[in-house]
Amino acid sequence: MEGNTGDSDFLLAEYLTRDEENGYQVTPKGNTVLHIAALYGQSGFVRQVIDITPSLLCCQNKKNETALHLAANKGNKDMTLMRMTDDGGDTALHKAMRTGCVETVRLLVAQDPDFEFPANNAGETPLYLAAESGLVNCFSEILEHCNRPTYSGPYGRTALDAAIIQKHMDCATSLWEWNKSLCEETDKWGWNPLHYAVKQGLRVAVRKMLGWKTSLAYTHAGNGNDWATSIHIAANVGHVNMIRELLFHCPDSLEMLNSNGQNTLRVAISNFKTRVVRFLLNSKESHNLID
Repeated sequence: MEGNTGDSDFLLAEYLTRDEENGYQVTPKGNTVLHIAALYGQSGFVRQVIDITPSLLCCQNKKNETALHLAANKGNKDMTLMRMTDDGGDTALHKAMRTGCVETVRLLVAQDPDFEFPANNAGETPLYLAAESGLVNCFSEILEHCNRPTYSGPYGRTALDAAIIQKHMDCATSLWEWNKSLCEETDKWGWNPLHYAVKQGLRVAVRKMLGWKTSLAYTHAGNGNDWATSIHIAANVGHVNMIRELLFHCPDSLEMLNSNGQNTLRVAISNFKTRVVRFLLNSKESHNLID
């Protein structure tokens, strides 16, 4: 049963948009319009309400129940409320991630643990959104209770890429421990999580990845005829500590050339990274860098 979301006398979207407080009006039992719609299976209403006012997903009535609790208690076997999407492809779990509501996330994955919760139209999965925003509690609920969590994001990135780019190390560590092979996945630009960790100066993350697989240090960041390796990235942005870490695990990476035929010293000089230049010239392997 879809429910009537608009006619000549009443338009739900106009009603909610006109005054945000309308959505938060409650019955004597503390139920919002979303509670009522979910309770009576009005999936059309539910879809539109969540699209306009996603924060209503987290509202609790006087029994501390959200609209999702009511839907679950009604025995919604086809999981319509849980799995439906809005025009942007967001599921209820996407909406819950955007509001950071841990209780709602917990209920969603508990009620439908076998659902993959796929990416929306922007290519974002709920796990990716959680990693990108650093919502470690929401993030943990998915990893612990969802049987087949998907982790993709826009431009071929993964949730691990997002966590590292945003420097959310709790999320990054959890993802790495959950699926170490994510370190090997590359995005649209040919970058993997190690490349981003080096660029961001995340020494602990770099140490863990290289401790697991040193060959990651030799992978190319880039596509076609334009690429570099992790040590070139470190030199380009001026991260001496990253160069130290890379050399500890892979001493021979110092002599590697990028697609332009430049070694680490040449990259540092061309980008005016004085500290890196000084460090490299003072290293015992400096004679191998000067031609």
